[in-house]
Amino acid sequence: MQPSPNQAAPARIEALRSGRVTTALVMLAIFVTMSIMALGFPERARLMPLLVGMPGSLLALILVFVEWRAQSQEAASSDVQFREAHRNEKQMFFWMMLFFVGILGFGFVYAAPLLVLAMLRFGKKESLAVAAGGAIGTWAVLYGLFELTFQIPLFDGHVVEWLRG
Repeated sequence: MQPSPNQAAPARIEALRSGRVTTALVMLAIFVTMSIMALGFPERARLMPLLVGMPGSLLALILVFVEWRAQSQEAASSDVQFREAHRNEKQMFFWMMLFFVGILGFGFVYAAPLLVLAMLRFGKKESLAVAAGGAIGTWAVLYGLFELTFQIPLFDGHVVEWLRG
Protein backbone atom coordinates (compact mmCIF):
# COMPACT_ATOMS: atom_id res chain seq x y z
CA MET A 1 0.00 0.00 0.00
CA GLN A 2 1.44 3.34 -1.09
CA PRO A 3 1.47 6.21 1.42
CA SER A 4 -0.73 9.16 0.61
CA PRO A 5 1.01 12.36 -0.56
CA ASN A 6 0.45 13.88 2.89
CA GLN A 7 2.23 10.92 4.55
CA ALA A 8 5.05 10.72 1.97
CA ALA A 9 6.69 14.04 2.89
CA PRO A 10 7.19 13.18 6.61
CA ALA A 11 8.47 9.75 5.57
CA ARG A 12 11.06 11.41 3.30
CA ILE A 13 12.13 13.78 6.07
CA GLU A 14 12.38 10.87 8.49
CA ALA A 15 14.47 8.96 5.91
CA LEU A 16 16.87 11.90 5.76
CA ARG A 17 17.40 11.67 9.51
CA SER A 18 18.30 8.00 9.15
CA GLY A 19 21.93 7.12 9.69
CA ARG A 20 22.20 5.17 6.44
CA VAL A 21 20.88 8.02 4.32
CA THR A 22 23.02 10.57 6.16
CA THR A 23 26.11 8.42 5.72
CA ALA A 24 25.39 8.07 2.00
CA LEU A 25 24.97 11.86 1.72
CA VAL A 26 28.25 12.47 3.57
CA MET A 27 30.08 10.04 1.27
CA LEU A 28 28.54 11.75 -1.76
CA ALA A 29 29.72 15.13 -0.47
CA ILE A 30 33.24 13.81 0.13
CA PHE A 31 33.56 12.29 -3.36
CA VAL A 32 32.06 15.29 -5.14
CA THR A 33 34.27 17.72 -3.18
CA MET A 34 37.33 15.61 -3.89
CA SER A 35 36.53 15.54 -7.61
CA ILE A 36 35.91 19.28 -7.80
CA MET A 37 39.11 20.05 -5.91
CA ALA A 38 41.08 17.73 -8.21
CA LEU A 39 40.08 19.77 -11.25
CA GLY A 40 42.28 22.59 -9.95
CA PHE A 41 45.35 20.35 -9.60
CA PRO A 42 48.12 20.09 -12.22
CA GLU A 43 47.45 17.50 -14.92
CA ARG A 44 49.55 14.67 -13.43
CA ALA A 45 48.26 15.28 -9.91
CA ARG A 46 44.56 15.22 -10.77
CA LEU A 47 44.51 11.71 -12.25
CA MET A 48 44.40 9.77 -8.97
CA PRO A 49 41.71 11.86 -7.20
CA LEU A 50 39.53 11.83 -10.33
CA LEU A 51 40.11 8.10 -10.83
CA VAL A 52 38.60 7.54 -7.38
CA GLY A 53 36.30 10.55 -7.12
CA MET A 54 34.25 10.24 -10.29
CA PRO A 55 33.14 6.60 -9.90
CA GLY A 56 32.84 7.15 -6.14
CA SER A 57 30.50 10.10 -6.74
CA LEU A 58 28.34 8.07 -9.08
CA LEU A 59 28.15 5.11 -6.71
CA ALA A 60 27.46 7.36 -3.71
CA LEU A 61 24.64 9.08 -5.63
CA ILE A 62 23.10 5.70 -6.43
CA LEU A 63 23.51 4.69 -2.78
CA VAL A 64 21.68 7.86 -1.62
CA PHE A 65 18.68 7.01 -3.80
CA VAL A 66 18.69 3.33 -2.78
CA GLU A 67 18.91 4.13 0.93
CA TRP A 68 16.36 6.94 0.73
CA ARG A 69 13.89 4.72 -1.07
CA ALA A 70 14.44 1.83 1.33
CA GLN A 71 14.02 4.06 4.37
CA SER A 72 10.91 5.81 3.11
CA GLN A 73 9.26 2.47 2.21
CA GLU A 74 9.95 0.87 5.58
CA ALA A 75 7.01 1.32 7.86
CA ALA A 76 8.20 1.01 11.41
CA SER A 77 11.22 -1.07 12.22
CA SER A 78 11.26 -3.16 15.31
CA ASP A 79 13.46 -2.29 18.27
CA VAL A 80 15.78 -5.23 17.55
CA GLN A 81 16.34 -4.10 13.97
CA PHE A 82 17.00 -0.56 15.18
CA ARG A 83 19.63 -1.73 17.70
CA GLU A 84 21.33 -3.93 15.11
CA ALA A 85 21.40 -1.11 12.55
CA HIS A 86 22.77 1.27 15.17
CA ARG A 87 25.50 -1.22 16.12
CA ASN A 88 26.40 -1.72 12.44
CA GLU A 89 26.63 2.04 11.91
CA LYS A 90 28.92 2.40 14.94
CA GLN A 91 31.18 -0.34 13.57
CA MET A 92 31.23 1.28 10.14
CA PHE A 93 32.23 4.67 11.56
CA PHE A 94 34.88 3.00 13.75
CA TRP A 95 36.48 1.31 10.73
CA MET A 96 36.21 4.48 8.60
CA MET A 97 38.01 6.48 11.28
CA LEU A 98 40.60 3.73 11.72
CA PHE A 99 41.28 3.73 7.98
CA PHE A 100 41.50 7.53 7.96
CA VAL A 101 43.97 7.62 10.85
CA GLY A 102 45.95 4.64 9.55
CA ILE A 103 46.35 6.02 6.05
CA LEU A 104 47.12 9.50 7.34
CA GLY A 105 49.81 8.09 9.61
CA PHE A 106 51.27 5.23 7.58
CA GLY A 107 50.16 5.81 4.00
CA PHE A 108 48.16 3.77 1.55
CA VAL A 109 50.65 1.03 0.70
CA TYR A 110 51.49 0.18 4.32
CA ALA A 111 48.26 0.85 6.22
CA ALA A 112 45.51 -0.20 3.79
CA PRO A 113 46.48 -3.89 3.46
CA LEU A 114 46.89 -4.27 7.23
CA LEU A 115 43.60 -2.50 7.91
CA VAL A 116 41.78 -4.62 5.33
CA LEU A 117 43.22 -7.73 7.00
CA ALA A 118 42.11 -6.50 10.44
CA MET A 119 38.65 -5.45 9.29
CA LEU A 120 37.95 -8.72 7.50
CA ARG A 121 39.38 -10.89 10.28
CA PHE A 122 38.09 -9.09 13.37
CA GLY A 123 35.32 -6.81 12.13
CA LYS A 124 33.61 -9.24 9.76
CA LYS A 125 34.81 -12.52 11.34
CA GLU A 126 36.15 -13.89 8.06
CA SER A 127 38.66 -16.72 7.95
CA LEU A 128 42.35 -15.90 7.98
CA ALA A 129 42.65 -17.08 4.37
CA VAL A 130 39.94 -14.68 3.17
CA ALA A 131 41.36 -11.79 5.23
CA ALA A 132 44.89 -12.44 3.96
CA GLY A 133 43.61 -12.66 0.39
CA GLY A 134 41.90 -9.31 0.77
CA ALA A 135 45.04 -7.76 2.21
CA ILE A 136 47.25 -9.18 -0.54
CA GLY A 137 44.78 -8.02 -3.20
CA THR A 138 44.71 -4.54 -1.68
CA TRP A 139 48.49 -4.37 -1.62
CA ALA A 140 48.70 -5.65 -5.22
CA VAL A 141 46.33 -2.97 -6.48
CA LEU A 142 47.87 -0.11 -4.50
CA TYR A 143 51.51 -0.98 -5.01
CA GLY A 144 51.51 -3.05 -8.18
CA LEU A 145 48.95 -1.10 -10.18
CA PHE A 146 49.36 2.48 -8.99
CA GLU A 147 52.97 2.66 -7.81
CA LEU A 148 54.64 0.35 -10.36
CA THR A 149 52.39 0.25 -13.43
CA PHE A 150 50.96 3.79 -13.46
CA GLN A 151 53.98 5.24 -11.61
CA ILE A 152 51.68 7.30 -9.40
CA PRO A 153 53.32 7.82 -6.02
CA LEU A 154 50.74 7.31 -3.29
CA PHE A 155 50.74 9.20 -0.01
CA ASP A 156 53.34 7.65 2.34
CA GLY A 157 51.85 8.87 5.61
CA HIS A 158 53.17 11.34 8.15
CA VAL A 159 54.72 8.76 10.48
CA VAL A 160 56.56 7.03 7.61
CA GLU A 161 57.83 10.39 6.31
CA TRP A 162 58.95 11.34 9.82
CA LEU A 163 60.78 7.99 10.25
CA ARG A 164 62.52 8.36 6.89
CA GLY A 165 63.66 11.84 7.90
